[in-house]
Amino acid sequence: MEESTRNKQPAKWLQKILQSDKKMKIILIVGMAGILLICLSTFLKPEKSQASTSSSQTMTADQYTQQLEQKLLTLVQNIEGVGQANIMVTLENGVENVYANEEKKNTDKTENINGDQTTKVQQREDYQQNYILVDGSDGKEALIKTQIEPKVKGVVIVCSGGEQALVQQRVIDAVTIALDIDSSKVCVTKLNS
Repeated sequence: MEESTRNKQPAKWLQKILQSDKKMKIILIVGMAGILLICLSTFLKPEKSQASTSSSQTMTADQYTQQLEQKLLTLVQNIEGVGQANIMVTLENGVENVYANEEKKNTDKTENINGDQTTKVQQREDYQQNYILVDGSDGKEALIKTQIEPKVKGVVIVCSGGEQALVQQRVIDAVTIALDIDSSKVCVTKLNS
């Protein structure tokens, strides 16, 4: 009989709260919602860290070249008199990744002292650099701090209006400013019809 009265007591307590004023009802509902959210958060998977997603977003030199050619094509085709165009970009080097690392420096100093005079001083320094590793799709990977874009070696633009001096100058100006390269690295010529 004791058990049945114990089980009824929480029900009576809950019943009294539900019958009381609105403030108590709101507090009870908010509390239960909080507990429910805490329980649900344990079932949800945590998102990948920013470091691991950034390491998977590396770009190859071919991808960089294709992306650059497509941007230049869009730019050049919007210049008056160009018409249909084809673009080829060559690079001096590939995409260079700069990896995050940690550096440790140890210094050992030894002095031999005879009375009031120092007879011998030895100093040794050790440097140690280690890449910071993160979990990647293929296991542990070095954390990429930044990517250095390759330098453009040259640009060739073949377009319908390429025989006109004014069109050539407009295209050369646009490309040299967009890529921050010298005009001697840009060739504009007429498209074979």
